Amino acid sequence: AERWLADLDELADWTTREFGLERFGVIGVSWGGKPAAWWALRRPERVAQLLLIAPGLFPAVDVGWWRRVQIAASLALCPGREFPLPLDDPALFTDNPAGRAFIASDRLKLTHATARFLYQSTRLDRILRRAAPGSLRPETWLWLAGHERIIRNTATVAWLQRIVVQPGHIYTFATAAHTLEFEPDVEEFGQKLTAWGNSLNPQ
Repeated sequence: AERWLADLDELADWTTREFGLERFGVIGVSWGGKPAAWWALRRPERVAQLLLIAPGLFPAVDVGWWRRVQIAASLALCPGREFPLPLDDPALFTDNPAGRAFIASDRLKLTHATARFLYQSTRLDRILRRAAPGSLRPETWLWLAGHERIIRNTATVAWLQRIVVQPGHIYTFATAAHTLEFEPDVEEFGQKLTAWGNSLNPQ
């Protein structure tokens, strides 16, 4: 997990060298919400604003207990062993038939992850859930899907409200499923994303 944080450090340092920016608007989508939130907690001086879109901190879909036993055993014997991800049903991501068809036929979609990755991802969950009250200093937005099947919205909202310094900007796309950009009508999502981007002052 520390490597993921270092990746973000290196990207930020490169951007500072190339473009002279010291602070950034950071967006974390789904699983990517976890490293984005962690980086904002660890590097608040680099984050102008944080936007979390359906962040995967509290999964509603997870591996079963026997798979957990197998993953734990593999950590000691073969940490590179791959396991199927429990997200193989396109209906988890969107109600849009066209979006489901795209996911089903996408040859580049991630279907497996190593035991090491799954362990570190779970470890990152624990780190974030134990974040101290008032420890998230950057101004933070949280966007959720009303027809969410992959994460637990109520737990996510409670977590954010506990750890933010400033009140979080929380908004739910009432009729949308997890992957907001797969909605038949993305006008609302596009407008809010544009408005969020326009709210960033050059840093």
